[in-house]
Amino acid sequence: MTSAQPFHRVRRSIEYHEFTMTRAATEITNVRAALERLAELLRRQNKKARFMTEVYAALERFKINAEDTDLALAELEGQGAVMVRDNFCADPHLAGADLRIVALVESRAGEDPQMSAIRAIDETWNKWLSEYLANHRCG
Repeated sequence: MTSAQPFHRVRRSIEYHEFTMTRAATEITNVRAALERLAELLRRQNKKARFMTEVYAALERFKINAEDTDLALAELEGQGAVMVRDNFCADPHLAGADLRIVALVESRAGEDPQMSAIRAIDETWNKWLSEYLANHRCG
C-alpha cells in the first residue's frame, strides 16, 4: 500500500501554546542565574574585589538586570559568602555615585576569610582612589 504522499496529515485540535513562566518563577530563575554569575565573576581574576558598577555591567551582558543582581547579592551577603562595603569620596563630582565594592569571603593564602575580603576591598578602593585623585582636578 503505497501512496503519492508517504505521510498523512494529522489535524491537531489542540492549539500550540508557547510555554510562559509566571513572574515569580522568572524572578527565581533570574536570581539563581545572577547568583551563579556573580560568584563566577568574583572568583575570576585572582579573586579581586569589584565595584558594583562593574558587577552590574558584567551581569547585564548575560541579560541579568540590576534588581536581580541586588537580590542575589543580598542572598549571598546573608549567607556570609560575600562582603559589600560602601565607600565615600568627598569630591562633589562623585555625589550619588555607587562606590560600593563587593568581594568573596574566602581565605587567601591561609588568611582569615573575612580579613581576606576586607583586604581585597581595601586594595581595590585604594588603587581606584589613587588613580582617580592623580587624574582628577576640581576647579
